[in-house]
Amino acid sequence: MPYALTFIKQVELSRPDEYINDCCKGGDVVLDRLLPALRMRYGNHLQSNQEDWGWFIWSVDGPVQLAVDIATDDDGLTFQLHLTSRRPRFLLSDKIEDSPQLESLRDSVVRELTTWPVSNLTVERVNEKYLPS
Repeated sequence: MPYALTFIKQVELSRPDEYINDCCKGGDVVLDRLLPALRMRYGNHLQSNQEDWGWFIWSVDGPVQLAVDIATDDDGLTFQLHLTSRRPRFLLSDKIEDSPQLESLRDSVVRELTTWPVSNLTVERVNEKYLPS
């Protein structure tokens, strides 16, 4: 099942006029912090961008699709990341499932956040709807 990570970090908004919604503010700073470490782990084939719900980093590790979704709360200091692994299925939608690749992604993200450093970092297992399991 996916992971939800929350933490507090005051960041300087690098592109304040380019945020689609308030939940996107500062997510690019978090993304920029994570990208070098994730590129070292997964190569340069990562996809990253902004959506109306926040920022994302997508990659593929073997048969598994990995996602890091980044959003911020209204206070602009509290960030939430969702880490998800999906396995494609023929003629069906992708299936969210546990995988060793997800555990490795979690370890990489937590390691990078703790060296930043951030405050009040929590890591929680959540269900497919990203609610506490």
